[in-house]
Amino acid sequence: MTITILVIAYALFVIAFLIFSLIGNYHLRRFGYAGDLTKPVILFYTVVSTAVIIATILAIIYKSFGA
Repeated sequence: MTITILVIAYALFVIAFLIFSLIGNYHLRRFGYAGDLTKPVILFYTVVSTAVIIATILAIIYKSFGA
């Protein structure tokens, strides 16, 4: 029961985080200056965020089903 509540809360957090990330990436692309580090920052943010989300999903799966 507890893990179900945590998974639902985490899913809601990930949805909110994705919306925040899309808005942030849009503003960086729209209002970033040519020649600055806008594109590398977008790439770095996307890679790190994806890695953290995948790692936490794997941790939840491992915790739920054990090994």
